[in-house]
Amino acid sequence: MNFRFLSAALLTASIAASPMASAFSFDSVKKNAGEMMSGQSSQSTGTAGGASLLSSLGSGSMNLGSMQNVAGVLGYCQDQGYAESTTDKVKSSLLDKIGGQRQAEKSDGYQQGLSGLLQGGSGQTFSLTNLKEQVGKKACGMVADKAMSSFLGG
Repeated sequence: MNFRFLSAALLTASIAASPMASAFSFDSVKKNAGEMMSGQSSQSTGTAGGASLLSSLGSGSMNLGSMQNVAGVLGYCQDQGYAESTTDKVKSSLLDKIGGQRQAEKSDGYQQGLSGLLQGGSGQTFSLTNLKEQVGKKACGMVADKAMSSFLGG
């Protein structure tokens, strides 16, 4: 039932976030989905990327790449105004585990995260830069939740 709710929410968010959603051809959507499933796509953007990211996070199929990258992504979420108190706490905990802010700043993964690029453990990369506000907030919350369970034992 939870998966059905998430699927319905993703569909609603995708349609609401992009007035041009009906202009996307089915072939294009099918191709992008195939690339994402096979790992051929190195970066996803926009509404389709947001839906793919939320789907991957929601289903549990996406493993996060590194603590540094996730801390950077959560910093990006804060800069965009997407962060809630939980996101801030998770970011602080991750930074503590990796030796603090200065240590994190030396990491390419952290710098990429700050620019809105989320790295998956299987080499996939998602860009949060083109997400609409509601989808961005949802994605940031889901990244924080996933980081809690993956890196912080929560």
